[in-house]
Amino acid sequence: MKKIINNPNKIVKEMCKGIVAAYPGLEFDDTYNFIRKKNIDKDKVTLISGGGSGHEPAHAGFIGDGMLDVAVCGDVFASPSQIQVYKAIKSCCGNKGTLLIIKNYTGDDINFKNAMEMAHEDGLNVDCVISQDDIAVKDSLYTVGKRGVAGTLFVHKIAGAAAKEGLDLSSVKHIAQRVIDNTRSLGFALTSCIVPAKGTPTFSLENDEIEFGVGIHGEPGINRQKIESADKLAFRLVDSLVSNLQVSSGDELALIVNGFGGTPLQELYVLNNSIMEILKKKKIKASRVYVGNFVTSLEMAGASLSILKLDDELKKYLIASVSTPAFNLFGNEVDSEYKEYDEVEERPEGIYVLETPNSYSKIQNNKLNLNNFLFLIDKMSAIIIENEKAFCELDSHAGDGDFGMSIASGFRALKQNWASLKECVSISSFLNESSLIIMEKCGGSSGPIWGSAFRSAANSTKGKVEINTSDMANLIQKSVEAIQLTGEKSFGRGAVVGDKTLIDALAPCADEWLKNSKEGISMVECFKLGAEEAVKGAKATEQFVARMGRAGTVGERSIGYPDAGAFGLGVIFTEMAKSLK
Repeated sequence: MKKIINNPNKIVKEMCKGIVAAYPGLEFDDTYNFIRKKNIDKDKVTLISGGGSGHEPAHAGFIGDGMLDVAVCGDVFASPSQIQVYKAIKSCCGNKGTLLIIKNYTGDDINFKNAMEMAHEDGLNVDCVISQDDIAVKDSLYTVGKRGVAGTLFVHKIAGAAAKEGLDLSSVKHIAQRVIDNTRSLGFALTSCIVPAKGTPTFSLENDEIEFGVGIHGEPGINRQKIESADKLAFRLVDSLVSNLQVSSGDELALIVNGFGGTPLQELYVLNNSIMEILKKKKIKASRVYVGNFVTSLEMAGASLSILKLDDELKKYLIASVSTPAFNLFGNEVDSEYKEYDEVEERPEGIYVLETPNSYSKIQNNKLNLNNFLFLIDKMSAIIIENEKAFCELDSHAGDGDFGMSIASGFRALKQNWASLKECVSISSFLNESSLIIMEKCGGSSGPIWGSAFRSAANSTKGKVEINTSDMANLIQKSVEAIQLTGEKSFGRGAVVGDKTLIDALAPCADEWLKNSKEGISMVECFKLGAEEAVKGAKATEQFVARMGRAGTVGERSIGYPDAGAFGLGVIFTEMAKSLK
């Protein structure tokens, strides 16, 4: 277990202290473990929610103007005691009473309701609603009825706005109940979470498995299945939820695309894009969309979708301004609108393998012509795409792990445009058009580096119908110089041999070409000998301390691993050399 903690038994109290230290409008009762507004308006209905900790920002993150007044913090995934809740009620209940918003878990249900009864004995005006939006279960070991999960955020928001408007307790409860009746949620987990006191994952999943319908405590879901694409997961979520809530074409929804704590926002937005596309096809309007980590499960990777069927009243309270640490609206947002964009049609994956005629691999008269270059770049593309994951894995040891992906994205785009590229009428125009695609589509520094090499190669072949070994030696040498010039423009100097970059493979290759071309060695043999020098140069980088390039920031930690760019060139040149006749 790796967590930023001191003592698992003190994690909730220390977390609460950290929250109020970050948000001066809040205060922490360290005797009864609840967080509340410093200045509570007791002339309105006050709202209390809470439950087990580990779901942050729920629930303390939703305390503020227009939402909750108090959040009661239990231990991790454990309900707060009835005394904690009772003391929280006593701290905030005013002239219009207090509404408890309870998530439907057995411990929460018992403790919050018992606290409410204790408050009634004191003559306090307290009522409650039970949030139960999770359609994954009707009954389980953990709940009676559907669990209360991320859809509870809608209850907090709309009840909070109604209370702020001055409605009485029965009216606020009625609106909160209408939200509950019109909200449904469903989620899935990619990994388990680790409860600090336990120290090991709650459950285990294979790398290609997900738990569908999981609860926010890591409870069992509907089923365990193989991972699917975002589009397929979104379809299953949407189809299940709109069917359960009986949403029809023309209905208006609000959405919460919720992360469970370990899923990057990037992936949540991808999922949201898929969801919005499906809803548009169903002619269902999603006028309010909230994407983020709202009700989490520690570090669990996964997501849930909550939908709320809107009417004029619910929408009015939903869009009202609110200011809390984790949820803010300013009351002037326009409705969301999903726009479809034209996409370049993807070619079948098989098209990324070599597709030029085998005859183009044969060198005539010891010179390279346009067909030979078509073959060479086609072969280079196939090698790069085939080795994408392997290059990424190597780069992860001494760099940031994206080298394979960065260059493969460019050469995959090059193959997407192969039909037009093979219509080029000269070696130079073919290499130049390829350089433009590589500059645009190769990620990170690979675009400028590889693109400059291709552009330089195009310039060195201008006016030539075919090139000999001396011309090819010059082409590679000019590519080295172009890459170095690119580095000089950005960093004040270009990479040289010993810096642990692809220059460590490309420069020796260029030198070998120059030597062998002068000695009259054949084109095919020049390719072979040049590749061997590139491999030797890449191997030597294992002992170098990186001074530039992808591993430049890790210094001595890169020792023992070759530079991914240099290694990649060795692989590419070796395979290209083998394919020539």
